[in-house]
Amino acid sequence: MKSNNPMAETFRAMLAEPGGIELPGCYDVLSAMILEQAGFPAVFMSGYGIAASFLGNPDIGLTSLVETSLLAKNIARAIHVPLVVDADNGYGNEDNVVRTVHELEAAGAAAMILEDQVFPKRCGHAASKAVLPLEQYMRKLECALAARETSMCVVARTDALSMDEGILRAGRFHAAGADVTLIDGLPSLDALKRIGQEVPGHKVINLIYGGKTPLLTSDQLHALGFKIVLYSTPALYSAASAMFKAMKLLRESRQLGAISDECVPFREFQQFIEERYFRRHGGGALLKTAPTAAAPPTPPTPSVVVPDRAA
Repeated sequence: MKSNNPMAETFRAMLAEPGGIELPGCYDVLSAMILEQAGFPAVFMSGYGIAASFLGNPDIGLTSLVETSLLAKNIARAIHVPLVVDADNGYGNEDNVVRTVHELEAAGAAAMILEDQVFPKRCGHAASKAVLPLEQYMRKLECALAARETSMCVVARTDALSMDEGILRAGRFHAAGADVTLIDGLPSLDALKRIGQEVPGHKVINLIYGGKTPLLTSDQLHALGFKIVLYSTPALYSAASAMFKAMKLLRESRQLGAISDECVPFREFQQFIEERYFRRHGGGALLKTAPTAAAPPTPPTPSVVVPDRAA
């Protein structure tokens, strides 16, 4: 395995350090930049959020590898912290999984999550989920682990419907070499305690406002044995809430001033975008050579006609 993925190395170092990791979910490049600006040490690219924001679809397996890898590349280039990418169920069979690994490595992902759901998949906190037979998923996971050409981490996720099955599968994932495991949709404090005690290795807990899992604090979850607390949707939900309210008020009032307190001012937003752009493209040198508004052309001097007085 070649080690030419600096952000993957950074993420591995984070896993090796004591203490926990808070991992928020983005849904596009701008939200990823804002999450980094807020001080989070890594960012998660949410398949749920991408389906909603990029395609206007529910999370039912309609997003393709091409769309995921393109967005991952754009996000990874725009931030300076590790990016963890939701790769759904690998977009097909074992051959598709191998291609997924290579595409996400090329995009700059520090880690990818590979789940064991059948196609079409569902959100981990939704009803009507179904998983592949364990041995079928293990072939996909083993292909993903073997296909890596960088130090990109693989997070193996199960959506098993019973605790016993989830614990069995997560144990198999860890034994096969998965860097991190995730049992999604845990429904109770007792389930959290049991996973923390019985599943070896680094574990993720996925919290969703309005979802199945109790919303404990990150300190409580780390103490229960979860290395990573994944906040997969609050950026998406808070942005949607703010836009619902502000745009309704704008439509009713028909006055931009009515929502000015809810908006980032033009200059502040412009400064944020420009500073981030110039920082990742060379800093001050490009800033100095950035095009400026052209001066208006000097009007031509009108010609003066001198009358011929000798006429």
